Amino acid sequence: MAKKYKVVSGDTLSDLASRIYGDADLFEVIAIANDLPDPDFIRTGQILLIPGLTKKYKVVAGDTLSELAERFYGDGSLFTLIAAANKLPDPDFIKVGQILRIPDL
Repeated sequence: MAKKYKVVSGDTLSDLASRIYGDADLFEVIAIANDLPDPDFIRTGQILLIPGLTKKYKVVAGDTLSELAERFYGDGSLFTLIAAANKLPDPDFIKVGQILRIPDL
């Protein structure tokens, strides 16, 4: 489940991702969910949406990330959110049977 977080002095997206997800590399999930043009710039007092990462989906034949984003979010352009949550080096390549984390918004 997604939650809101109020940025405090000294926060970085990497630190938040490390604290919340246990993995600093997942900072992109927070950046994409908040449409941040520069993930290195957040302001004290800013309210961020922190997506949950508990939902899972097993890839079936014919799936694409943009189709999954359309199904789960109603917006195919949010495929980057799914790619970031799963650290996919190539968002055009997913395998049948692969288990993907689908961030909750």
